Amino acid sequence: MTPKIIFFDIDETLYRKATNYLPDSTARAIRALKARGIIPAIATGRSLAALPDKVRTLADAEGIELFVTINGQYNAFRGEPIACNPMSLAEIERFTALFRRHGWDYTFVGAEKMASSSSNPRVNEALAGIGPYIVDPYYYRHQPVYQFLLYIDPTEETTLNDSGELGREYHAMRWHPFSVDLLHAEGSKARGIRSVCAALGVPLAETMAFGDGLNDVEMFKTVGFGVAMGDAVPELRAVAQMQTGTVEEDGIYNALKKLEIIP
Repeated sequence: MTPKIIFFDIDETLYRKATNYLPDSTARAIRALKARGIIPAIATGRSLAALPDKVRTLADAEGIELFVTINGQYNAFRGEPIACNPMSLAEIERFTALFRRHGWDYTFVGAEKMASSSSNPRVNEALAGIGPYIVDPYYYRHQPVYQFLLYIDPTEETTLNDSGELGREYHAMRWHPFSVDLLHAEGSKARGIRSVCAALGVPLAETMAFGDGLNDVEMFKTVGFGVAMGDAVPELRAVAQMQTGTVEEDGIYNALKKLEIIP
């Protein structure tokens, strides 16, 4: 099967965040895919504002034009949004009131910026390597917000879950020892992929994805073929059709060669 679109996670898939490493082989792979008429796409929990510089440079240099971002909440093709799911003002104000009652810091995630309730060591440590942010506790009043980053530890997460405020509509997904993504329960890379494929007229069976983490599980269940990186979590390996090497082992390039998708 030659896919029409291949979706790539960023952190620990395209790029190693801890060492700021992106292998040269990845650019060669993207170039080879485009030469065959296959669309390379990025599917990430990050916003466009939080793309690592090396990934942004790769996208600009190699012409990556399709982005599924913010866990499928903001999706764009050739610079234009094609499927977006912002939070409502009422939902945002309900959550910020809860956060203030507990003294929890938070960040609004917009399409182009991240805006935090304050600046402090906990926020700075969590966002290190993610991207710059501004301090604006009222950012949501003038820009769409797609999800929160909430700075809480596991004990505080229990308090959040017990508050009853999440209901069935929202869930928290941990990505850092003291931070969670808080987003709509239907929000996922899978939702974004379904939306962009529908917009572009591409059957899901003719898509492929590379990933490593828990937020890639639903993505792998949605695309036609999933490739787990060498250090992927067990839950993702369990639903993958193939496992490749790590970022440092040129996992993406070697898998595409082995599958004869690129020459």
